[in-house]
Amino acid sequence: MPLISIFYLILVLVYLAIGAAIIFHMLYYRINRKVATVMFFIYSTGGIILLTSNFFLFRIVNWYNIFSDSGF
Repeated sequence: MPLISIFYLILVLVYLAIGAAIIFHMLYYRINRKVATVMFFIYSTGGIILLTSNFFLFRIVNWYNIFSDSGF
């Protein structure tokens, strides 16, 4: 597994951990149940869309050419 993929995996895991903490606090410390439920679905849907698009864009980049041209 290339080094850049390991760094990307770490970044995704940190993103998921922070997202889980936000969702936990959003649902556990809710003031209004209806608003908390709507915000949970908006946040979750947006996060999934952003993470999926980021993954596809990461896979498109030719990392070998980028690092071989820069001298790494």
